[in-house]
Amino acid sequence: MSAQGLGGIDLKSIRVDDLSDEQILGYIRQAEEKGLTQSQLEDLARQRGVSESEISKLRRRIERLRGGLSIDPSTSSNSRNLSRTTQLVTQEDVFGALSGQELPDLTENQKRIFGFDLFQTESLTFAPNLNLPTPENYVLGPQDVLIVDMWGATQQYLELELSSEGTVRPENLSPIYVNGLTIEKASEKIIARLSEVNSGLKSVNGAPPSIFYQVSLGNIRTINVNVVGEVARPSLYALPSLATVYTALHAAGGPTENGTFRDIRLIRDNKLVSSIDIYSFLTDGIRSGDQHLKNGDVIIVKPYKSRVEMEGKIKRPGLYELKQDERFEDLMKYTGGFTSEAFKATVTVKRNGDKEREIIDVDTEEFESFMPRDGDLIEVSGILDRFSNRVIIDGAVFREGEYQLTDGLTLKQLIDKAGGLRGDAYLQRATVYRTGEDFSQSTLPFDLGALNDGSIPDVPLLREDVVRITSIYDLREEYLVQISGEVQEEGVWPFFNQMTVKDLIVLAQGLKESASGALVEISRRNKNSSSNSTAEIIRLSIDEELSIKGEDDEMILEPFDQVYIRKSPGYTVQQQVMVEGEVVAPGLYTISRKDERISDILERAEGLTQYGDAKGAILIRKTEFSDAKSNDEISQEYLQQLRQKVLNDETELKNISQVRLIERLDKIGNKASANTDDDRVGSKFKKELIEDITEQDSLIKNIVIQDNEPVAIDLDRILQQPGSKFDLIVRPGDVISIPGKLETVRVAGEVTSPLNVRFDSEYSFKDYIFQSGGFLQTAKRGRSYVQYPNGERKGVRRFLFFKKYPKIEPGSTIFVSRKPERNGMSAQAWIGIGSGLATIGLVVVQAIRLTNNN
Repeated sequence: MSAQGLGGIDLKSIRVDDLSDEQILGYIRQAEEKGLTQSQLEDLARQRGVSESEISKLRRRIERLRGGLSIDPSTSSNSRNLSRTTQLVTQEDVFGALSGQELPDLTENQKRIFGFDLFQTESLTFAPNLNLPTPENYVLGPQDVLIVDMWGATQQYLELELSSEGTVRPENLSPIYVNGLTIEKASEKIIARLSEVNSGLKSVNGAPPSIFYQVSLGNIRTINVNVVGEVARPSLYALPSLATVYTALHAAGGPTENGTFRDIRLIRDNKLVSSIDIYSFLTDGIRSGDQHLKNGDVIIVKPYKSRVEMEGKIKRPGLYELKQDERFEDLMKYTGGFTSEAFKATVTVKRNGDKEREIIDVDTEEFESFMPRDGDLIEVSGILDRFSNRVIIDGAVFREGEYQLTDGLTLKQLIDKAGGLRGDAYLQRATVYRTGEDFSQSTLPFDLGALNDGSIPDVPLLREDVVRITSIYDLREEYLVQISGEVQEEGVWPFFNQMTVKDLIVLAQGLKESASGALVEISRRNKNSSSNSTAEIIRLSIDEELSIKGEDDEMILEPFDQVYIRKSPGYTVQQQVMVEGEVVAPGLYTISRKDERISDILERAEGLTQYGDAKGAILIRKTEFSDAKSNDEISQEYLQQLRQKVLNDETELKNISQVRLIERLDKIGNKASANTDDDRVGSKFKKELIEDITEQDSLIKNIVIQDNEPVAIDLDRILQQPGSKFDLIVRPGDVISIPGKLETVRVAGEVTSPLNVRFDSEYSFKDYIFQSGGFLQTAKRGRSYVQYPNGERKGVRRFLFFKKYPKIEPGSTIFVSRKPERNGMSAQAWIGIGSGLATIGLVVVQAIRLTNNN
């Protein structure tokens, strides 16, 4: 807030009547942000020279904006006399978009009625602008408030409300009757009466008055208006005295589907005051017949008399109400006229006769005289979707498309218009497709080459002829070649004449390093039908410099050749295993040969430390179902790491080689080829087979197929017997984990207190169970087992009535299983069993009797 006012505006120069609601709300927000109350805001205005009348107006405007234009029934004589059906319309619930109420959805028929949605929207309310100066013809009535502001020799501010008798009474003066007067006339009477106690209001002996004054209208009164007839909500409405007929119609929801929009009547003192035609507002923006309402006015909306329907190629299809003397030309003004696609020569009218319907054709010259009737359906059709002077050419010409059929246009001239023939045009035959008057089609084949050299006469064209010039490539299968294997980009490529294998390799972005010393195999279609072979195989070889050896470098390819670049035998990228835990040198180790074993890796890791526990060692291995990375994917990861390292270089000015390297790496992207190292298809099939068996066999528990699984190993034997059957060959991705010395044993399952117990070599299986509080009643002792640190499991063995429990080692876990739950038999089940036994017994007795009788 500035020293002069709010938002840098001089408050002294502001007239409240000139401010919009948005501006006043903006000043209020600014004052609240500065911590000013409304009274402090008024004091600030006084300090800046604002008159009391303007401050009073500002106060009323603020109250109106905060609370809405509401009427207090306790202070209004008219309000006290309202009946229960009176609709008290406020600024908040009708006159603005502040109510936030959603409008009801219109039916399809309502949407088609022209103007029906005018009074259904919140954005167009026809609310009177209460911030404008009072109209000169405004007539005062009870509840109106007059503001008298005097300044100069005296400072006075008076608020005078008209009583129900139509009088105002200044303090210490008799009542002044101003009912039915305009503001100007009322001002003269009030100032004349006030001059009796304030002589400065009059000129004395030619001297100017010493007291200046201004009389204005404060709060306006409320009037009661009846809206009846075909409206959505007929009722008695309480409206501001500045409201008009349109305001009342919006408050009542507008005419119904059967209500008229052309003859809405305003009745005052039992006399017709005006007739409102809403179509004049909808088409020209003129509110014809709209007037300010007075207390006791009646607005009546009668049913419509004549309504027609417009369909087809017009700008506003729908239902339109017509007056008695209106004609088709008037109707077209309401519809907005014909669209650009309309057939304007004749419109079709479907009319209801006395016994049946009839059709009337209205020509253009009858538009001014034809008079539609109630219930008419007027259809405006579109022009025909055909051309009167069109020919078409497509195919092997430079500019295919539609062309104008000029007088004497021939086939050769049309080809010249289309830019001439392309080089791939098939000259032996072309075709003209012709449509007859009966829409039958015929063909006119011709020799295109002979037409060009004049050997045959030119062909005159007719309307809707289609000329088709065939390309030589349309008459044969599209030529292509394919390359796959150890190239940068596999796929299908277009075939070129005199194309060599080297050309195709260049298109495929060159060979990979894995192609060194490999073979090239070309598969060629077999065109000899009598031969027993299905394809011709041609083999070439690649030298160490990734070039095809000798004369094979210029091997000419034929259409549909498939080239396979095989991988060099023995080629592979570096693959690692991980050694972790208690070894001298843990970390990643590259597999140096295909038969390298666990003992070899541990030897390279300098063996176990003094704290390593060989018995707890475990091998974690990827299963055949894991998504192992192929050589290509591993190479791609290395390339992307290289790219990121170059990009992360803090040097702003990179040399040309670094820039080109980044460009090459961007092109490579993620073009890893399919993995050919592992049997991916077989692994996928095995995984799906296991899942299918699990789903189909309810006796098999759900099998969770994991990417990594532990493998139990005996590291003591591996270290003692390197290369033995216990010493497994390592595979890429293996993790050899060597734990530290383990000193506890975990007891879990159906025991009283599952916990970790200190390992004691003298303790047996039952001793550890005793340390955990013993077995629970739900324990299945014979199904207990021990899991050792290396992942191996051993269960309890039985021999007759004896049980042999497994040995316990440090780091082991003892699992005690739970007995399966058994549900007792119900009474009904016992009864069923008894009945069955009784039936069997009866059958046996009967059988014995029959035997004895025989």
